[in-house]
Amino acid sequence: SLLIAKASILFYRRMGYLVIDHVLDNDQCDRMNEIFEKHARDNHDTEFKGIMNLDREDRRIRDLMCCYKIVLVLDALQDAEVVGLQSMFLFKKAHSPQAWNPHQDNAYPRAPHGMYLTGNIPFADQDVANGCMYIYPGSHNEGLLEAKFFKSFHEQAGKNPGHDVSKSLPSKYEKVDLPLKKGSLLILHGNVVHGSYPNISDMNRPMFL
Repeated sequence: SLLIAKASILFYRRMGYLVIDHVLDNDQCDRMNEIFEKHARDNHDTEFKGIMNLDREDRRIRDLMCCYKIVLVLDALQDAEVVGLQSMFLFKKAHSPQAWNPHQDNAYPRAPHGMYLTGNIPFADQDVANGCMYIYPGSHNEGLLEAKFFKSFHEQAGKNPGHDVSKSLPSKYEKVDLPLKKGSLLILHGNVVHGSYPNISDMNRPMFL
């Protein structure tokens, strides 16, 4: 069903995240992944760090952002009109050392509490070995926490991106690993604390945000 269950809405409001399986099929994921791979190759991006806002150049990415399955879920969770602000793509190639610090996405736009969220679609299965995300359920109930600021996409060698809140995150929140299936949709409340592991495997971990 395309209608999100009330239990899922309540889970999101309580935990600060929600996973919906099978939003895209394998072929859709592979086709979308190739668009980003080709864009990187055409622009001689040998580091494959990430691509911002390709939706503004490529209608196919814009169409994915407007996918009715995704928009219906977001509308239900927000109970308000949802506006697409930006897109991001992370390659996280095999053996990539990049691991995001525990951070809050809303540390960037600093929107009113609950008015900013992200939708994340993995284009390959994710687990701890290839750098899946981890999350601190319930931490979205906090305001914006004090953070040590780090650059993202242009971070220095040996530095991880993400405004690090590890020193200010209350100890009552426990870290939970968040493996994801290819083609699923992960929705994160803007204030929920999360990060990711390095990719120590032979498998890429591409993800569209």
